[in-house]
Amino acid sequence: MSPPDLQGMPLADDIPNVPRLSRTFASLAYREFRLLWLGQLCQSSASFGERVTRSWLALDLTGSAFQLGALELTRGMATLVLGMWGGVLADRFDKRLLLMLIQTWTFSFYALMAWLVFSGNLELWHLYASAVGLSLSSAVNQPVRGALIPSLVPERLVINAMSLNSIATNATRMAAPVTVAALIQVSGSGGWGYVVSGALYALVLLSTALLRTIDEELSRQDSMLSSLVQGWTFIVRHRPVLTQLVIGFGPLTIGFTYQAMLVVYTTDTLRQGAAAYGALYSCAGLGALFGGLVLASFGVVQRRGRLLLATGALNGVAMLSMGALGLLPNTWPLFLAAVPLLMLAGGSQTTFRAANNGLLLAATPRELRGRVMGLDEVFRSSGTLIAPAVGALADGTNAAVAMAVIGAGCLLVLAAVFVWQPNIREL
Repeated sequence: MSPPDLQGMPLADDIPNVPRLSRTFASLAYREFRLLWLGQLCQSSASFGERVTRSWLALDLTGSAFQLGALELTRGMATLVLGMWGGVLADRFDKRLLLMLIQTWTFSFYALMAWLVFSGNLELWHLYASAVGLSLSSAVNQPVRGALIPSLVPERLVINAMSLNSIATNATRMAAPVTVAALIQVSGSGGWGYVVSGALYALVLLSTALLRTIDEELSRQDSMLSSLVQGWTFIVRHRPVLTQLVIGFGPLTIGFTYQAMLVVYTTDTLRQGAAAYGALYSCAGLGALFGGLVLASFGVVQRRGRLLLATGALNGVAMLSMGALGLLPNTWPLFLAAVPLLMLAGGSQTTFRAANNGLLLAATPRELRGRVMGLDEVFRSSGTLIAPAVGALADGTNAAVAMAVIGAGCLLVLAAVFVWQPNIREL
């Protein structure tokens, strides 16, 4: 179903000789998706700003890398427990109403945390409590937003719309962390990080409120439990789907734990402050944005299996190289050396995920894609179980060793899956 204001409008892909740039951003011609996409920009900016703020405050309160990992574990637990239900909820309830409720909940937490920091009452347990509260919203938010997209654009543009969502997320990874980190360093207070995140979420609420009601057929024939079991059963019985979930455990699960360690890596290995931490975080976002744009401009990608293996290996090598920087003397320009490595890590992860999701969707029937993608998010969130162990390793040795172990873990998973399913490179 096309949105009413653009029914009958020719799509960019239907027009001969249309510039490639126009094809890349074709979904933004639709008002409802444009509002959702602008909301995604603000939401991702707020989320990354909150992540930077939370990590910096935790390190300032405790000086412990283990606490950073434990906070990541806490943040991801709700996704592990509730994420599998997100796709089921999206098929049973009004998506716009769900988004409004979730976003109001998130905004309330940002406001409360800003007050705690500015009032001088912040304690470590407040960071843990907010991590739980915010993880409850994110566990449902992304599956619901993803399930809403097919109602906002024509079917043939759904993949384009999903790609634009990814580009929005990666663009904010580039801008939000460095901006919030610089604000914290200049002001001397992490409270401003929560103020910025709260202001951005007010815009998210506005964009969702402006969405026109989408008439949907809500599926409530089966129980929620039976729908969930059906998704798990499909995954277990279909080797191509299981293979993609397992291989993603390397770059997309183990690999993402580097984000929790980046703040202590910046202060410990690179001997830099909050602004440098934000800059490095943004470099990963810049690499991811570049990788996403290049991949989107190619259109249909051939031999995605080889692309999957190559970008996964690059991600592991980037993490190993960051660990190797810890062996160099402090007189070397370590920060400048870390910049291209973070860009490579971000770009390779984004490209790997695109190939991984493409192969996963190609192997899944249409009627099961929502539940399979919801369960994929659960697999990826399991990296939070690893984060405390990585943090403890960084405390016992140093952050550079932790980064090297993350890279080695990525490469070991890729190698194991290749031995198990060598035909993956021919996909």
